[in-house]
Amino acid sequence: MKKSFLILIAVLSILIITACSNDELSGKTFDVSVVGSPNEPSNLHSIMTLEFSDGNKVKNKMGYEEGSYELQDDKLVIQFENENELLEIEFALKESDIESSQYAAEIINLKYEIEDSNLVSKLEGLDQKLQLSHFEFIEKQEG
Repeated sequence: MKKSFLILIAVLSILIITACSNDELSGKTFDVSVVGSPNEPSNLHSIMTLEFSDGNKVKNKMGYEEGSYELQDDKLVIQFENENELLEIEFALKESDIESSQYAAEIINLKYEIEDSNLVSKLEGLDQKLQLSHFEFIEKQEG
């Protein structure tokens, strides 16, 4: 009886840990888009395509930046880093009102740092695109 109870506890613990470590973004790809015109809110323009994978890895397929991400409740933090630069983006996510979009997002914190401004920047252009206030995360269906 004790042995089966211990096995049950071990199995439940594994299931809980597995459920907590998985997030809803892993394995998905999103176009991060901005509204092209206030008069046409459904006219969206993609500024980056983010591919989320296991191990909390993210890749911008448009600019080829690779980094990491953390998703907690309604907050998504993405960090891109290279030998000279750091770009950290903190989004507040909510369900989108636009039919084609899964999430509406606002940047609540944006940090860009460069160690040597004389070197070629790989992240500054992306930082400049992110100066807008409202974004839509539109899931891309593979295949």
